[in-house]
Amino acid sequence: MAKSATWPELDVLRGLAGVVMVLNHAAAHWTAGPDATGLAWLLFTVGSYAPVLFFTATGLGYGIQAEHKGPDGGHAFGFARKVAILLLADSLLWLSPVTWLGNDFLGFIALTMLVLEPLRRSRRGWWIAIVAALAIAGLRYVVIPRLFEAPLPGADISLTHWVLGFGSPPGFSYPPLPWLAYGLVGFSVGVLAQRFREVVAHRRARITTGLVIATGLGLAFVLWRLDRGSTLSRWGSVNGTFFVSGFVGVVGASALALLLTLVPAAPRWIGLRGTASLALVPVHFGVIELFERWTGAKGSTGVGFVVAASIAAAVSMALARQWPAVIERVGGMRHAWAGLVVVSGGSLVAQLLVEDPGGRMLALVAGQLSLCALLVVHRR
Repeated sequence: MAKSATWPELDVLRGLAGVVMVLNHAAAHWTAGPDATGLAWLLFTVGSYAPVLFFTATGLGYGIQAEHKGPDGGHAFGFARKVAILLLADSLLWLSPVTWLGNDFLGFIALTMLVLEPLRRSRRGWWIAIVAALAIAGLRYVVIPRLFEAPLPGADISLTHWVLGFGSPPGFSYPPLPWLAYGLVGFSVGVLAQRFREVVAHRRARITTGLVIATGLGLAFVLWRLDRGSTLSRWGSVNGTFFVSGFVGVVGASALALLLTLVPAAPRWIGLRGTASLALVPVHFGVIELFERWTGAKGSTGVGFVVAASIAAAVSMALARQWPAVIERVGGMRHAWAGLVVVSGGSLVAQLLVEDPGGRMLALVAGQLSLCALLVVHRR
């Protein structure tokens, strides 16, 4: 009997990543962000691991599907179409009259897919991915610092600096070194989890306990590093302490996902599947913007901020989970594909012409939701 490629635990992991992403961006928009204090700083810091979880989840999903379908599964045109749509959706995050080239969150997911696709087609892909992840860590934190000088504070950051992991020029985020390591490790774990699915099911309690213990040990190591003067630096150049703490966060979130899925309703309330996880990106930006305009959330602190951010997260998650149903209804309409293409193209043009922040946000939300729909709606 063929093993199912559906893992509620992966849906819950994406959901956890989505929640902390909303909390992080709410803190960034409404408070002083990294300079905030108290609960706002705590939520901002925890939310900083959202990209780590999403990139790892991308690798996990890719690995599960690779093992389920085999090296010959998949369709080249469908893959290219997904990558192109993600890159266009990503451009709405940075495109402006002065910025014509960039790569942000969704673009990095597309980059991760491009890296993982050859591995998916290789029968040895899972261990090649592990070797590549170790090589990335070695290059970024051992070899490159000895061969190249990091740019001085305030100096211009080039694309070469971005590739080497020293920082990000305007329009760019998530340097490949070391961020690609998370997706690569996720891919290997996904392949092995799908291959030994029955073992995971039978030894679920032991695996969860092991993950909890590993999280505790990893957290102790990170705290030891911080006590010795290190910091958790993620923006621009990712330092070694944050890089390691990212894997600790993945292990801890995986343990939590395993625990939560013991509750049958958890995937329905917390999980994100398919286009819902992509829709959350524009939806939560729109919700945060509306909350700021309608409730005066900007400047909130303490318990007031936590309440506002939690409501924003709950609303964003609920709306994102409804988007696949909306796409299904829209997809049945005549000329739906053409209409979505027009909205997407118009949004890209608007980002080049519109200067008002509210108008730019509207273009971003409309454009990314339309592009999300185009992943499913095809030309007839």
